[in-house]
Amino acid sequence: MQRTAWSKAAGSVPSDRLRPAQRPQHAPQKQNKGKDKTQESSKSKAIRKLESLAEGVRKSSGREKDPKGGCFCQAREHDLSPYTAICRGCGLILCAINLPYYACPHCSAVLLSDIARSLLSVRFDEEISKQVAKEEEERSRVVQQARDAEGAFPVLPGFATPPVLSSTPSHPTVQTHKILSLNSKTKKYIVSSYTNTPVSSRPASRAESEVEEVHRVAAPPPEINFVKRTPDRNHPWSNMRMELFYVPVK
Repeated sequence: MQRTAWSKAAGSVPSDRLRPAQRPQHAPQKQNKGKDKTQESSKSKAIRKLESLAEGVRKSSGREKDPKGGCFCQAREHDLSPYTAICRGCGLILCAINLPYYACPHCSAVLLSDIARSLLSVRFDEEISKQVAKEEEERSRVVQQARDAEGAFPVLPGFATPPVLSSTPSHPTVQTHKILSLNSKTKKYIVSSYTNTPVSSRPASRAESEVEEVHRVAAPPPEINFVKRTPDRNHPWSNMRMELFYVPVK
């Protein structure tokens, strides 16, 4: 009998020569996608902005230019940038629209050194922690005010504050009413049912849902506008930008 690499030495049954089938291994499914989206949507706008800045500082090299072109208002229309106020290469004043992890919009110089980048990353982490603590304190203050308005007993420090249940439902519900009416002639009663179907609120329009775009001042033209023709000696005070024709007075 011919032997193969997978046949047993003492096996005489034909089934012993069959190679065992390999079961496919299924990769574990990720079940945290929904939780991550919920946690991301529950964050405030200020925290999301700080996290976006911190992530950009950590991942970018600093040589990328702003795809939107930056802003050249020189802090005249917007506030001065709290992170990179001036470009050390060309001296351009940078407003808050120019993000710190992009290059200078004028000379393309790197705005942050390696040390400044690491310090700014630590600063963003501290600002995120302070913002989270501030929002948590504000949330606790609102809950305490609601409890005081309802006349509840104050909560001792160190104990978790139970959530305040709202008396109004978050979603409109369908309500059914029954009316009993009596006919004076036939002396019979009639039971009628009425259902109140709540009207859902109007969804936000497209203009309301879109984020308002910030006005950016464009870069100045590369060419300087100047008068190229020779001034007239007979009319030294004439406007050289306009073609004027002097008519002699008779």
